[in-house]
Amino acid sequence: MNDFITLYMKELRAQRMVIGVLLLGTLGLSIYALTGLGDVPQPRLALIILPYASALGLPFLLIHAISSEWSAQTHYQILALPVPRWLVLLSKVAVVLSLGVVIYLCSTVFLQVIADRMTAMMLAQDGSGDSFRIEPHMDSSTVWAVSGIVYGVLLLPLLGIACAASGVRVMAQRFKGLSTLGVFVAGGYLYGKLQIPIVHALEKIFGKWELDLPIHHGTATASDVHLLLMYSVLFAALGVGVGAVLFEKYVEA
Repeated sequence: MNDFITLYMKELRAQRMVIGVLLLGTLGLSIYALTGLGDVPQPRLALIILPYASALGLPFLLIHAISSEWSAQTHYQILALPVPRWLVLLSKVAVVLSLGVVIYLCSTVFLQVIADRMTAMMLAQDGSGDSFRIEPHMDSSTVWAVSGIVYGVLLLPLLGIACAASGVRVMAQRFKGLSTLGVFVAGGYLYGKLQIPIVHALEKIFGKWELDLPIHHGTATASDVHLLLMYSVLFAALGVGVGAVLFEKYVEA
Protein backbone atom coordinates (compact mmCIF):
# COMPACT_ATOMS: atom_id res chain seq x y z
CA MET A 1 0.00 0.00 0.00
CA ASN A 2 2.85 2.38 0.82
CA ASP A 3 4.43 1.65 -2.57
CA PHE A 4 1.18 2.51 -4.32
CA ILE A 5 0.82 5.78 -2.40
CA THR A 6 4.42 6.71 -3.22
CA LEU A 7 3.89 6.05 -6.93
CA TYR A 8 0.56 7.88 -6.83
CA MET A 9 2.09 10.99 -5.26
CA LYS A 10 4.97 10.89 -7.74
CA GLU A 11 2.52 10.82 -10.63
CA LEU A 12 0.51 13.68 -9.12
CA ARG A 13 3.66 15.80 -8.96
CA ALA A 14 4.63 14.86 -12.51
CA GLN A 15 1.21 15.83 -13.88
CA ARG A 16 0.59 18.83 -11.63
CA MET A 17 0.69 21.34 -14.49
CA VAL A 18 -1.89 19.49 -16.59
CA ILE A 19 -4.03 18.80 -13.53
CA GLY A 20 -3.93 22.46 -12.51
CA VAL A 21 -4.92 23.67 -15.98
CA LEU A 22 -7.83 21.22 -16.20
CA LEU A 23 -9.14 22.05 -12.74
CA LEU A 24 -8.85 25.81 -13.26
CA GLY A 25 -10.51 25.46 -16.66
CA THR A 26 -13.35 23.46 -15.14
CA LEU A 27 -13.85 25.99 -12.36
CA GLY A 28 -13.67 28.92 -14.77
CA LEU A 29 -16.17 27.44 -17.22
CA SER A 30 -18.55 26.52 -14.41
CA ILE A 31 -18.45 30.00 -12.90
CA TYR A 32 -18.89 31.61 -16.31
CA ALA A 33 -21.88 29.37 -17.01
CA LEU A 34 -23.35 30.30 -13.64
CA THR A 35 -23.24 33.99 -14.56
CA GLY A 36 -25.79 33.20 -17.28
CA LEU A 37 -28.50 33.00 -14.64
CA GLY A 38 -30.79 35.97 -14.39
CA ASP A 39 -34.26 37.17 -15.18
CA VAL A 40 -33.57 36.03 -18.73
CA PRO A 41 -31.29 32.95 -18.79
CA GLN A 42 -28.35 33.34 -21.15
CA PRO A 43 -27.13 30.73 -23.69
CA ARG A 44 -23.81 30.46 -21.86
CA LEU A 45 -25.59 28.36 -19.24
CA ALA A 46 -25.04 25.46 -21.65
CA LEU A 47 -21.28 25.74 -21.05
CA ILE A 48 -21.78 23.83 -17.80
CA ILE A 49 -21.85 20.70 -19.96
CA LEU A 50 -18.35 21.25 -21.37
CA PRO A 51 -16.35 20.03 -18.33
CA TYR A 52 -18.03 16.64 -18.67
CA ALA A 53 -16.38 16.32 -22.09
CA SER A 54 -13.10 15.89 -20.20
CA ALA A 55 -14.10 12.22 -19.91
CA LEU A 56 -13.19 11.87 -23.58
CA GLY A 57 -9.72 13.35 -23.08
CA LEU A 58 -8.53 12.00 -19.74
CA PRO A 59 -7.72 8.51 -21.09
CA PHE A 60 -5.27 10.12 -23.49
CA LEU A 61 -3.62 11.82 -20.53
CA LEU A 62 -2.89 8.31 -19.26
CA ILE A 63 -1.28 7.34 -22.57
CA HIS A 64 0.73 10.57 -22.56
CA ALA A 65 1.89 10.01 -18.98
CA ILE A 66 3.19 6.54 -19.83
CA SER A 67 4.69 7.49 -23.19
CA SER A 68 6.49 10.48 -21.70
CA GLU A 69 8.29 8.17 -19.26
CA TRP A 70 9.74 6.23 -22.18
CA SER A 71 10.50 9.25 -24.37
CA ALA A 72 12.27 11.01 -21.48
CA GLN A 73 14.11 7.79 -20.58
CA THR A 74 12.90 8.04 -16.98
CA HIS A 75 11.09 4.71 -17.06
CA TYR A 76 14.31 2.94 -16.07
CA GLN A 77 14.12 4.52 -12.63
CA ILE A 78 10.51 3.45 -12.11
CA LEU A 79 10.88 -0.08 -13.45
CA ALA A 80 13.99 -0.57 -11.31
CA LEU A 81 11.94 -0.04 -8.14
CA PRO A 82 11.23 -3.18 -6.09
CA VAL A 83 7.51 -3.05 -6.85
CA PRO A 84 5.33 -4.98 -9.30
CA ARG A 85 5.26 -3.25 -12.66
CA TRP A 86 1.48 -3.44 -12.82
CA LEU A 87 1.45 -1.19 -9.76
CA VAL A 88 3.12 1.54 -11.82
CA LEU A 89 0.28 1.39 -14.33
CA LEU A 90 -2.34 1.26 -11.58
CA SER A 91 -0.96 4.39 -9.92
CA LYS A 92 -1.24 6.32 -13.18
CA VAL A 93 -4.79 5.06 -13.69
CA ALA A 94 -5.66 6.16 -10.15
CA VAL A 95 -4.39 9.69 -10.82
CA VAL A 96 -6.51 9.98 -13.96
CA LEU A 97 -9.56 8.61 -12.15
CA SER A 98 -9.01 11.00 -9.24
CA LEU A 99 -8.81 13.93 -11.63
CA GLY A 100 -12.00 12.79 -13.33
CA VAL A 101 -13.82 12.53 -10.00
CA VAL A 102 -12.76 16.04 -8.97
CA ILE A 103 -13.85 17.49 -12.33
CA TYR A 104 -17.19 15.69 -12.02
CA LEU A 105 -17.77 16.92 -8.47
CA CYS A 106 -16.88 20.51 -9.30
CA SER A 107 -19.03 20.58 -12.43
CA THR A 108 -22.02 18.90 -10.81
CA VAL A 109 -22.06 21.31 -7.87
CA PHE A 110 -22.53 24.16 -10.34
CA LEU A 111 -24.96 22.10 -12.43
CA GLN A 112 -27.08 21.53 -9.33
CA VAL A 113 -27.06 25.24 -8.50
CA ILE A 114 -28.16 26.08 -12.04
CA ALA A 115 -30.87 23.39 -11.98
CA ASP A 116 -32.20 24.66 -8.64
CA ARG A 117 -32.24 28.27 -9.81
CA MET A 118 -33.98 27.37 -13.07
CA THR A 119 -36.59 25.31 -11.19
CA ALA A 120 -37.18 28.20 -8.78
CA MET A 121 -37.66 30.60 -11.70
CA MET A 122 -40.17 28.27 -13.36
CA LEU A 123 -42.01 27.83 -10.06
CA ALA A 124 -42.25 31.59 -9.68
CA GLN A 125 -43.75 31.86 -13.15
CA ASP A 126 -46.08 28.88 -12.60
CA GLY A 127 -47.32 30.13 -9.25
CA SER A 128 -48.32 26.67 -8.03
CA GLY A 129 -45.39 26.09 -5.68
CA ASP A 130 -45.30 22.44 -6.76
CA SER A 131 -41.97 21.57 -8.38
CA PHE A 132 -43.34 18.29 -9.72
CA ARG A 133 -45.60 20.22 -12.06
CA ILE A 134 -42.54 21.61 -13.78
CA GLU A 135 -41.70 19.55 -16.88
CA PRO A 136 -39.09 18.14 -16.85
CA HIS A 137 -38.08 18.08 -13.20
CA MET A 138 -35.28 16.16 -11.48
CA ASP A 139 -34.48 16.23 -7.80
CA SER A 140 -30.93 16.67 -6.52
CA SER A 141 -30.16 12.98 -6.15
CA THR A 142 -31.18 12.28 -9.73
CA VAL A 143 -29.10 15.17 -11.08
CA TRP A 144 -26.04 13.76 -9.35
CA ALA A 145 -26.80 10.16 -10.29
CA VAL A 146 -27.56 10.78 -13.96
CA SER A 147 -24.60 13.12 -14.50
CA GLY A 148 -22.30 10.67 -12.72
CA ILE A 149 -23.54 7.74 -14.77
CA VAL A 150 -23.14 9.62 -18.04
CA TYR A 151 -19.65 10.78 -17.06
CA GLY A 152 -18.66 7.28 -16.00
CA VAL A 153 -20.00 5.70 -19.18
CA LEU A 154 -17.93 8.14 -21.23
CA LEU A 155 -14.74 7.86 -19.17
CA LEU A 156 -14.43 4.25 -18.02
CA PRO A 157 -14.50 2.33 -21.33
CA LEU A 158 -11.98 4.70 -22.89
CA LEU A 159 -9.78 4.44 -19.81
CA GLY A 160 -9.80 0.65 -20.03
CA ILE A 161 -8.92 0.78 -23.72
CA ALA A 162 -6.19 3.33 -22.98
CA CYS A 163 -4.64 0.96 -20.42
CA ALA A 164 -4.52 -1.87 -22.94
CA ALA A 165 -3.21 0.50 -25.62
CA SER A 166 -0.48 1.75 -23.28
CA GLY A 167 0.70 -1.79 -22.67
CA VAL A 168 0.79 -2.51 -26.39
CA ARG A 169 2.46 0.83 -27.10
CA VAL A 170 5.42 0.28 -24.79
CA MET A 171 5.83 -3.25 -26.14
CA ALA A 172 5.88 -2.22 -29.78
CA GLN A 173 9.30 -1.51 -31.20
CA ARG A 174 7.85 0.19 -34.27
CA PHE A 175 4.54 1.68 -35.40
CA LYS A 176 3.57 2.74 -31.89
CA GLY A 177 0.95 5.19 -33.12
CA LEU A 178 -0.59 2.65 -35.46
CA SER A 179 -0.69 -0.02 -32.77
CA THR A 180 -2.36 2.42 -30.37
CA LEU A 181 -4.97 3.29 -32.98
CA GLY A 182 -5.55 -0.40 -33.64
CA VAL A 183 -6.21 -1.11 -29.97
CA PHE A 184 -8.69 1.77 -29.75
CA VAL A 185 -10.54 0.60 -32.85
CA ALA A 186 -10.63 -3.00 -31.63
CA GLY A 187 -11.62 -1.91 -28.12
CA GLY A 188 -14.41 0.31 -29.38
CA TYR A 189 -15.73 -2.49 -31.57
CA LEU A 190 -15.59 -4.97 -28.69
CA TYR A 191 -17.35 -2.54 -26.34
CA GLY A 192 -20.19 -2.06 -28.79
CA LYS A 193 -20.41 -5.75 -29.67
CA LEU A 194 -20.70 -6.93 -26.06
CA GLN A 195 -22.89 -4.10 -24.80
CA ILE A 196 -26.35 -5.44 -25.65
CA PRO A 197 -25.96 -9.04 -24.40
CA ILE A 198 -24.19 -8.04 -21.19
CA VAL A 199 -26.60 -5.20 -20.40
CA HIS A 200 -29.51 -7.59 -20.96
CA ALA A 201 -27.89 -10.09 -18.61
CA LEU A 202 -27.39 -7.39 -15.98
CA GLU A 203 -31.00 -6.29 -16.40
CA LYS A 204 -32.20 -9.76 -15.43
CA ILE A 205 -30.18 -9.49 -12.23
CA PHE A 206 -30.67 -5.85 -11.22
CA GLY A 207 -33.72 -4.72 -13.19
CA LYS A 208 -34.36 -1.24 -14.55
CA TRP A 209 -34.05 2.01 -12.65
CA GLU A 210 -37.10 4.22 -12.16
CA LEU A 211 -35.75 7.68 -12.88
CA ASP A 212 -37.11 10.54 -10.80
CA LEU A 213 -38.03 12.45 -13.94
CA PRO A 214 -41.76 13.18 -13.77
CA ILE A 215 -42.92 14.22 -17.21
CA HIS A 216 -46.55 14.46 -18.28
CA HIS A 217 -48.17 14.51 -14.86
CA GLY A 218 -45.67 12.45 -12.92
CA THR A 219 -45.10 9.43 -15.13
CA ALA A 220 -41.85 7.80 -14.00
CA THR A 221 -39.28 6.85 -16.62
CA ALA A 222 -37.59 3.44 -16.58
CA SER A 223 -33.97 3.41 -17.67
CA ASP A 224 -31.04 1.04 -17.96
CA VAL A 225 -28.33 3.70 -17.70
CA HIS A 226 -27.11 2.26 -14.41
CA LEU A 227 -26.68 -1.10 -16.14
CA LEU A 228 -24.63 0.59 -18.84
CA LEU A 229 -22.43 2.03 -16.09
CA MET A 230 -21.98 -1.44 -14.58
CA TYR A 231 -21.02 -2.78 -17.99
CA SER A 232 -18.58 0.11 -18.46
CA VAL A 233 -16.96 -0.67 -15.10
CA LEU A 234 -16.53 -4.32 -16.09
CA PHE A 235 -15.11 -3.36 -19.48
CA ALA A 236 -12.71 -0.88 -17.88
CA ALA A 237 -11.56 -3.54 -15.42
CA LEU A 238 -10.88 -5.86 -18.35
CA GLY A 239 -8.81 -3.19 -20.09
CA VAL A 240 -6.85 -2.37 -16.95
CA GLY A 241 -6.24 -6.08 -16.41
CA VAL A 242 -4.92 -6.52 -19.95
CA GLY A 243 -2.67 -3.50 -19.55
CA ALA A 244 -1.41 -4.74 -16.18
CA VAL A 245 -0.55 -8.17 -17.61
CA LEU A 246 1.32 -6.60 -20.52
CA PHE A 247 3.27 -4.35 -18.17
CA GLU A 248 4.12 -7.15 -15.79
CA LYS A 249 5.18 -9.77 -18.33
CA TYR A 250 6.46 -7.97 -21.39
CA VAL A 251 7.64 -4.45 -20.56
CA GLU A 252 11.38 -4.34 -20.10
CA ALA A 253 13.43 -1.65 -18.42
